[in-house]
Amino acid sequence: MIKKDLYLDGRSININTKPYLIAEIGLNHNKDIELTKKMIKKAKESGADAVKFQVYETENLINEESDAFNIFKNLELTYEEIKTLKEYSDEIGITFFATPFSFKSVDLLEKLNVPFYKIASMDINYYEFIKYIAEKEKPIILSTGMSSLGEIEKAVNTIIKTGNENIAILHCISKYPPEYGDMNIRMITKLATLFSDYQIGFSDHTLDNSMAIVARTLGATIFEKHFTLDKNLEGPDHKISSTPEEFAHYRETLLNVDKSLNYISKERGDIFISQFARRSLFANCDIPKGTKITKEMIKIVRPGDGIAPEYLPLFIGKEVKKDIKKNQKIDISMI
Repeated sequence: MIKKDLYLDGRSININTKPYLIAEIGLNHNKDIELTKKMIKKAKESGADAVKFQVYETENLINEESDAFNIFKNLELTYEEIKTLKEYSDEIGITFFATPFSFKSVDLLEKLNVPFYKIASMDINYYEFIKYIAEKEKPIILSTGMSSLGEIEKAVNTIIKTGNENIAILHCISKYPPEYGDMNIRMITKLATLFSDYQIGFSDHTLDNSMAIVARTLGATIFEKHFTLDKNLEGPDHKISSTPEEFAHYRETLLNVDKSLNYISKERGDIFISQFARRSLFANCDIPKGTKITKEMIKIVRPGDGIAPEYLPLFIGKEVKKDIKKNQKIDISMI
């Protein structure tokens, strides 16, 4: 079944296009705008199509008595800071978008006219909030960590009921970082089957590229990876994030996977090699004009740029029209 394309930034996303790569800066900005601008620039240079942030008011996200409250409060971006980062992203030519965590955050991002939204795994069963985002009539990337298939289906249906069908569904393991045994990577195939109209992606929290290779092979079209300038920076996500060099390698790896899945390229490569590696028909001796060819007169040897061995029976018993020298390549025009 042919899936609907996902349209991001006016670009059509499907399995026959390059993977769409999101550098998840998230909380790694450390509330340092100049550092974050460098991060955005490096993300673009590393091949990211978009940078993603988290927009929230801590009071609307975490209970004030929670141990995590102060961590998130200290990393809460103001509207002016978000606007500055959006404008800088626009200036250097990389897409800026965000995961909102409150109705107010959505309104703020609407003021900035972000091109699409990400819904976090934690909110997949917050259907009123999902509906509010979907009503903005912009593409939605839905993350599915910690989710049951029923919850995913209900979230997707909530979006569809608003008339918004520009949806991508990301397989996600919310553990940071996950073990290979945690990955359930075949969920990508299951999601692609159950939600056959929509593009499927991979929110990748692993520490290497191996799961991305599998995900692309299974048909994932959107990839999200945490991004940092330095894994040793202070903050909760830097250590599990990719550096610019790692992100560039991530992109290169996925493009190499695409080459391996491109049957046209494969065919060209094999045909080129077959000219040397396969066999053709050659004269095993001098064959005078008028002679009827016997099997013994033909040898089957490399290179393979002539008549293939399977056609030998066509030549047996045929009379040659001209002298053929030993080791000469046999051609159909000779009989």
